[in-house]
Amino acid sequence: MNHQILRAVAATAQRLPSSTTFISQRHLVLPQGVQEPTDQKQLQALEDLASAAHSAADSVLCSRLVSASPVYLADDFADVSVWLGQGSYGKGNEHAVLKKLGLESLAKGGRISSVELSAKGIPVTVNLNTDNPNTDEMDAFSAELAKLQDVHCFFMHPASGSDVIYSLVGKFKNASGWGGLLNIGIQSDD
Repeated sequence: MNHQILRAVAATAQRLPSSTTFISQRHLVLPQGVQEPTDQKQLQALEDLASAAHSAADSVLCSRLVSASPVYLADDFADVSVWLGQGSYGKGNEHAVLKKLGLESLAKGGRISSVELSAKGIPVTVNLNTDNPNTDEMDAFSAELAKLQDVHCFFMHPASGSDVIYSLVGKFKNASGWGGLLNIGIQSDD
């Protein structure tokens, strides 16, 4: 993995509340009170999801996939995997996701919006090359997303400040627990 991605992953982790645990070698965020998955397949799936997101983002020349959008200036942040554990984190429960991650204070008075997903589960905000939208890296990312069900993506823009939080979460098939990707972006005023 290139050094730019590693720095961007670390920058994302540093923007998260101190109550979260970041396992750097896995690029995994654990909310307070949530243990790392004991099922090694789930743990590997989270690691593979983050790795596939990094490769797919790199294939479209940015450091983050979940929040890939033209309204951000810098690629200072990268997607990290997140394990939420068991709970109600499906579509419509975005506040529960943010609360679990210790980000509810940012959400207060803010705006939460859904991000549409393509048929392959990729956020439509990703600027795919129109000449070749189906890169091997995007296909690999879609394959990792296929391990999840009830996948949804949303962003939260706080009432004040420039940090925008993106999250793509889903429930693991044939297992218990929710996980996905998380990213923080800095919104441009331009």
